[in-house]
Amino acid sequence: MHVLMLVPDCQMIDRRVLQQARTLVGAGVRVTLLAGFECAKAEEYDWEGVRIVRTQFDWDDTRLRRIRARLPDNDTLKMVVNRIWMKFIIRGLSIKPYDTFVLAQAERFPADVVHVHDLPLLKHGAILARRWSVPLVFDAHEIYYEQETLPPRVRRRLAREEARHVPATSLFMTVNGAIADHYKTLYGKRPLVLMNCADPPPIGFDATSRADLRAMAGVPADAQVILYQGWISAERNLTTLVRAAEFLPANTYLLMIGYGVHEADLRAIVEGRPWADKVKFLGRVEPDRILALTAGADVGVIPYQPIDLNHTLCSPNKFFEYVQSGVPIVAHDLVFFREMGERYGVVVVGDLSTPEGMAKAINKLAADKETLARMRAACAKAAEELNWDVEARKLLKGYGEMLGRPMKF
Repeated sequence: MHVLMLVPDCQMIDRRVLQQARTLVGAGVRVTLLAGFECAKAEEYDWEGVRIVRTQFDWDDTRLRRIRARLPDNDTLKMVVNRIWMKFIIRGLSIKPYDTFVLAQAERFPADVVHVHDLPLLKHGAILARRWSVPLVFDAHEIYYEQETLPPRVRRRLAREEARHVPATSLFMTVNGAIADHYKTLYGKRPLVLMNCADPPPIGFDATSRADLRAMAGVPADAQVILYQGWISAERNLTTLVRAAEFLPANTYLLMIGYGVHEADLRAIVEGRPWADKVKFLGRVEPDRILALTAGADVGVIPYQPIDLNHTLCSPNKFFEYVQSGVPIVAHDLVFFREMGERYGVVVVGDLSTPEGMAKAINKLAADKETLARMRAACAKAAEELNWDVEARKLLKGYGEMLGRPMKF
């Protein structure tokens, strides 16, 4: 059996995507992962048995190319045709140049199942599944059109596409119970919940974590470390987190692992401040190193705010990475974190909407050695359940029910 996975990730491929692909390969499935269509360069390579294909869209249109090929050899005429096409004709087309490119790339890999990650490619997956008469799998990593950073017109279009194509899915999945309940209200069927759990790390993975993280950051060996790791973007309340560093006690540092254009803004906030040395930007860390480095922190922070429904109901990768690494968590009082705190005792929630409130919550936990020790033990216990091995079995059970035959982990 061949599964074609589609994901829009043009930079780093989401851990959840790679875990699902690897799990299917382990169950005897051939997987091609078409990951990103606006990548920095086109490339193909193998990763743990998964064929990964990255492509580069040149913003031309194959239909327009065919028209130009029939025109006389006149650059001015071709330029006029280009402008007319892009400015007027394309507005009335349901399949845009980007869509034709995505479909053309996917058509290179006929499959027995089309497995779509995230809403922007659901339309394309539905078209392919109909053409090939195969099942359609949709994994909603989030409520995509509920992101307030998207233009209203884009949000409306994506909501329409979701409503149109979700009923045609053979297997529908999402990341947590609250989002699953949201979708059940919308569509009358509850998606399979497949959480963003991390892989269980090998025994002894954290033997040198504390020393390694502090050496990487250039802070004292006995420093207390507050860690944020993940994508660095404006909507994640990182400005507040960085400003909270002003109120951290002596020999306590805020370390930022990750990358994104918002990093430049955060550096500008810190520059020249008396407390600038308390904030360290460590850049991107490869996925195979993230758990070991994370384990060196004393406290992990998730500062997300309820700026939209997507953030209000989120359950980000970093939560599970903190848990697997044994790092107690401070988070804003959102639905998922409140539930995890009550169920597992691995996170304390508070009001992280201001620098002062953020620092107060962080400092209270960081100063309480007894609570920190109890939460580290709680992380170890929760990690027995909140790990990818558990979720992988759910994925294969869902696939088995869809295909009418069992799949073994």
